[in-house]
Amino acid sequence: MKFLIFTPAIQTSAIGRMTSLVTHALVSQKHEVVVVRTEIIGLLNTQTHDFGCDVTSWIDTSEVQASIENADVCIHQVGNSYEFHQGNIEWLARSSGIICLHDFFLGHLFWGWAQNHTEQARKVLSTYYSNEAAERFFNISGNEAFIELTKDQSPMTEWICSMASGVVTHSNWGCDRVLSSCPGPVRVVPLAYDCPGLSLAGTKQKRVPATKLKLLTIGHVNPNKRVESCIKAIAANPTLREAVSYRLVGAIQPDVKVKILDLAQSHGVDIEISGEVDGTTLALAIIDADIISCLRWPSLEAASASAIEAMLYGKTTIVTNTGFYSELPEQYVLKINHDKEIEELEATLLSLHANPDLLDVKGQQAQEWAKSTFTAENYARQLVDMSTACIRTSSTLKAASYYAGILQGWGADTNLLQNNESLAPLAIFNEIHPH
Repeated sequence: MKFLIFTPAIQTSAIGRMTSLVTHALVSQKHEVVVVRTEIIGLLNTQTHDFGCDVTSWIDTSEVQASIENADVCIHQVGNSYEFHQGNIEWLARSSGIICLHDFFLGHLFWGWAQNHTEQARKVLSTYYSNEAAERFFNISGNEAFIELTKDQSPMTEWICSMASGVVTHSNWGCDRVLSSCPGPVRVVPLAYDCPGLSLAGTKQKRVPATKLKLLTIGHVNPNKRVESCIKAIAANPTLREAVSYRLVGAIQPDVKVKILDLAQSHGVDIEISGEVDGTTLALAIIDADIISCLRWPSLEAASASAIEAMLYGKTTIVTNTGFYSELPEQYVLKINHDKEIEELEATLLSLHANPDLLDVKGQQAQEWAKSTFTAENYARQLVDMSTACIRTSSTLKAASYYAGILQGWGADTNLLQNNESLAPLAIFNEIHPH
């Protein structure tokens, strides 16, 4: 099968990283793959992941169009960042494809696109939500308020999924909106991910019982990673203040760094803020840690690369019992309820301090499960199956769209096409294979 895959390619993109694993798997399974990188123009000259195939840019219109005509299927890897996904939006508007949906909240992606499509954006908001939502969306001040006021009322999931011929996503919790807006097949597939620095684990010495318990949070430091709650949970107990050290590895704004340092120091919490680091340093930080905090609130993603990576490294992983994290088997992660976040985190850390053998047991169990679950080979096979399903249903969808246009021209309700009596005759198109 011939795949044309639209994805961010920049090395800082986790979506690009997982896509590179999948493209290599597809090539090894004897499929043809071409990658179209989708970042904003200012990022198109940056160094890319190794995809093991030809890579072009979304702004090379003639080359992309020729690749579309040559491909059996187009795949769009889409997440909540306009900087990384401008090319996805531009080409989805011209030619549909399967969307691999990495976030169930796409407000920031939509906001970025809307800056040059104001009237069209307002129409989209009014169509899927309400006129009030359209007015409110562009008049919210501050990122935290923006997320809080739009994540449930206007998450923009429907906007993206309505452009798809099918959707692959990575957990079930946000699928209701996907199913209501995507006209084609929908499938949940475990995210493909890896831990490339695991070979460095030989440099980690066996943990000495008298040493401090090392808690780590990775990724861009923002409020939804619950860093302040981690500090307060450690500070709440004198044993934890003596027994736990806390490290942050990831990009952090200067004012946020000052605020976190002040909070930790005022509560007597041992903290280290490493900032943004290279891949090797990040891998060594994960290897050195005893516990990885993947607390998130709100949780908006379809899957967490950080949580998967932590398990692949064999680390005891603490998660919030919500969204994707709530679907992880309880024997492999430690779950915290958000409404009792600090209290339960304190109790969990005390339990691990009192029973350090649990660290290795929990980590090893999670590692074995993650290694067999989050594989590129499975993701590639599922993409092939999904592509076949979408090809089979494409004629039916075109027929339904044609008849919907006729009904609309007559002034009739297009919801008639949702009746089984109307849909059943269209099944004859499922026998037509366009390639």
